[in-house]
Amino acid sequence: MAPSSTIPPLRHALVLLAALAVALATLTATSPARAAATPDAPWVSGQQVAGGSVTVALDWDPVAGASSYDVWISTAGPDVYPGVDPHRVTLAGLPANHADIRQLTPNTTYCFAVVVNGNGGPRSCKVTPPASRAVVPTALQTTAATFNLACGSKSKCNSGWKWKKRQKKVVADIGRVDADVMVFVEGHVAHKYGKKKRWIGKVMKKRGYTLACQTQKSKKRKLFSQTAYVRTSEYAVVGRKQNSKGTRFTMFGDRDHGFCQALVQHRATGKQVAVGAVHLRDGKGGADALRQQETRYVVDRVSAAFPGVPTVLLGDYNAHRGLDRRGQTDTPRLVMESAGYADAVDIAAQLIYPYLNSAHGFDTNPPRSSTWPTHVDRIFVSPGITVPRWENVAVLAGGRYAAPMASDHNPVKATLYIP
Repeated sequence: MAPSSTIPPLRHALVLLAALAVALATLTATSPARAAATPDAPWVSGQQVAGGSVTVALDWDPVAGASSYDVWISTAGPDVYPGVDPHRVTLAGLPANHADIRQLTPNTTYCFAVVVNGNGGPRSCKVTPPASRAVVPTALQTTAATFNLACGSKSKCNSGWKWKKRQKKVVADIGRVDADVMVFVEGHVAHKYGKKKRWIGKVMKKRGYTLACQTQKSKKRKLFSQTAYVRTSEYAVVGRKQNSKGTRFTMFGDRDHGFCQALVQHRATGKQVAVGAVHLRDGKGGADALRQQETRYVVDRVSAAFPGVPTVLLGDYNAHRGLDRRGQTDTPRLVMESAGYADAVDIAAQLIYPYLNSAHGFDTNPPRSSTWPTHVDRIFVSPGITVPRWENVAVLAGGRYAAPMASDHNPVKATLYIP
């Protein structure tokens, strides 16, 4: 939270903004295909760090019958509604369901609520990027994605929509994501189950990818629960001996939780990048501590194997910022941030569908995040890496997911500038 001394300059800047013009230099927004009867929570669709401050692009659903909107802005944090924050700033009389909010402090939590006719809607909160994560183009621009396939065993493959129906959708989503680095989580059986030509390994090879690492229980039995693939035309896999030693996290007697790491080299620039595929344990209570231990283990393993190498750790962390409001803790983020990593959704300049939870549990009515972008599917990047774009790869028709659904998770994808 910003100290109170920063509030008056912010108030002055925002009042000036409202008096002169609102909806300046529009940043790209993605809007749901529906209109709300009352204000819903807004979302941040873009953020730019420049000159020591941040400009946030805020969007919200249009409200039927509304001729103008007010926006409340608070730095009191998610436990105080902006309407009761004594330091609240109001942007009044906005003519459209978008505002560019300037002069925000980097690395600070802001909460927003839309107001129509004096009635405020639910808030959303977003931490602004630190100044060190201002987007800087580099010679190595790449895309990376993580996709939980919900197919670690035959029973899990068929626990939602049957794999016979899902498999084709999964392959279609792989083509839609089309990232240079692709991580699959909970996908062991997906590599050798269902229609043979759609086995994940075969699909990735046909599309020009190389397997970089996989979870491994022992030398005798290779597991494909967590895998990382790289586009062969973009990357060469190096350090095979280090890459092959995956780890399995055991808790429920299954093979679904674990980690693998890979060192890859970008062909055009010669730069090396470390990649990790991660699936932390789920559950409540003591799982907070377990996820913390597992995250620390992953960070230590990658740092020891590939010291000083830019690193991207992707997967299902079974935690998100919203846990902090549910009696749990987002322990993976705390560990990652203490090691200098940032969640791509926190620092991306453009955000696509940040308000839809990437884990939807086969619900065709897309679950929307309240307060925070609550994504368990995450892409963490080491210091120096910046993120021009983050996307929850959701395909909607008429505001709903089409059935049958590919998985109980959407893929999450980020564009990265790697120094």
